[in-house]
This record gives sequence, C-alpha cells and structure tokens, in this order.
Amino acid sequence: MEIVTLVENTVYKKDLKAEHGLSFLIKIDDYKILFDVGQTGLILENAKLLKKNLKDVDFVILSHGHYDHTGGLEKFLEVNQTAKIIMKKNALQQKYSSSTGNIREIGFKLRNRYKNYPNEFLFLEKNYTLNENIQIVTDIGEYTNFEKIKQNLFIKDGEDFIMDKFQDELFLTIVKDNKLNIITGCSHNGIINIIKTAIDNTKINNINLILGGMHLTGIKLNEKSLQDKNNEKIKKTIEELKKINIDRIYTNHCTGIDGFTKLKNSIKDKVFYSYTGSKIKI
Repeated sequence: MEIVTLVENTVYKKDLKAEHGLSFLIKIDDYKILFDVGQTGLILENAKLLKKNLKDVDFVILSHGHYDHTGGLEKFLEVNQTAKIIMKKNALQQKYSSSTGNIREIGFKLRNRYKNYPNEFLFLEKNYTLNENIQIVTDIGEYTNFEKIKQNLFIKDGEDFIMDKFQDELFLTIVKDNKLNIITGCSHNGIINIIKTAIDNTKINNINLILGGMHLTGIKLNEKSLQDKNNEKIKKTIEELKKINIDRIYTNHCTGIDGFTKLKNSIKDKVFYSYTGSKIKI
C-alpha cells in the first residue's frame, strides 16, 4: 500500500504547490482511491509532477462537505468520468464559518450541480465495504466528553444558522497484516472518537497508522472561551492518544503547526508531518 499526500497546507519539494486543503492518493490491492480532493484542483498539477495518474482512480471519498476537502472535485471530474464519488448526503448541506468575524460560505460547490456529471455519486447512510479489508465508516460514536466542543462552524436551516454537528463526516479504515490503518479528513467529531469507533468496528486494537487532520489548532478561534476549551481538548486528546497502541501518527492540515508541535513534543518519535508530496509505504 502506498499513500501520497497530493495537497496539504505546506510544501517543501521543488515545483509542487500547497494550499489550505487536503487530498491523499491511496493505492492498495487493485484499488486506486482519492481521499478528499483539496480546494482548487491543484491535485491535478501535483499528481502530474509526482507522475501519478488520476484518470484511473476508482473511488473518490469525500470526508465531509467543506470546500477545502471538496473544492477540487470539479477539476477532477473533467479528467475522470468513471470514478465513483462517495460521500454522506449531509455533505450537501449549506455550510458556513465565522472564523474571520463574518459569516462566509464554506460548503460543497457542486451541491446543486453534481448531477451534471456522468460519474456515479453514492450517498452513504451506513458503513460501506470496498472489500474485506477496506471500509468507509459513516457512524462515528461519541466516546469522549471533551472532543465535541463549540466551533465557529455552522449549517443553514432555512434562514437560521445553527451549530454544525458534522453529521456529514466519515473516515476510512484499512486492515493490513492484522493491523489497523485509519485515514481521516479533519476529525471534526474528534480523533479519539474516530479511533475508538474504528477499533470497535474492526475488533483490532493494534494500530499501524493514523493519517489526516485532527483539528488541534486554536489560532483562528475568535473567542477566548473557545480557545480555552480547545486547549483543554488538545491536552486531553494527547493524553488519550498515549494510551492507545499506535505505531505511527502522520498528521497535517487542520491539526495546525501548533497542534503538531504539541503532539510531537509529547509522543515524539511516533509523530510525523505529512506535507504535500510526501509518501507513506505500508
């Protein structure tokens, strides 16, 4: 299995480009999976430079309905008319953020236009199995009392803005060599909730890899009370991660550099940053 970070907030390799967004290209068995598509379609440029063909991608999995994970889909669909697009129906909800002080839309741009494309869109209501070792998990349990805190993120219900409970979020599990690999987008429901859901679903406690964003940053939170609660969340998340049998944590994107630094200082040699262009072989 090979996982390539096609786009992420940071880049170090020559000619590749970064953006506020996330996309992983996963090659395993006979499947080629694109997990999230970034913000703008930059994945196409980076894939070409990395000599990765996106025309034969089998599945696109969208972790949730935010623009920085779904915005590149339109450009992708221009070059691939056969991949199945997998997401939860709630990802079509109108989504907003007040992180800048003003309400702005941050949702799925193709919400009203996805039917214009020949690709099959699968809107999941329950877990979806690609094969006996690969599963898309849609129902994230609530195992902690500190991860689901108020964020500056909303959905629109009629004319009202209500707090987003992230019912559109899903994640991917891959079992290889009797170990569990977990790929997530932003972990809005909490990375510990996601990990424990994965363990319960697979009955596997040995985790080889956790990859993706973990929302462990508080820099953009514009209320001190939110910052304090988020700092407590980060502290408790790290405490819980230490209790779980994990070989490697590759994180990026919404984990934030501050969140990554705290993870690295606490868990040390198990923590890595998955920047644009980086590759993981399993």
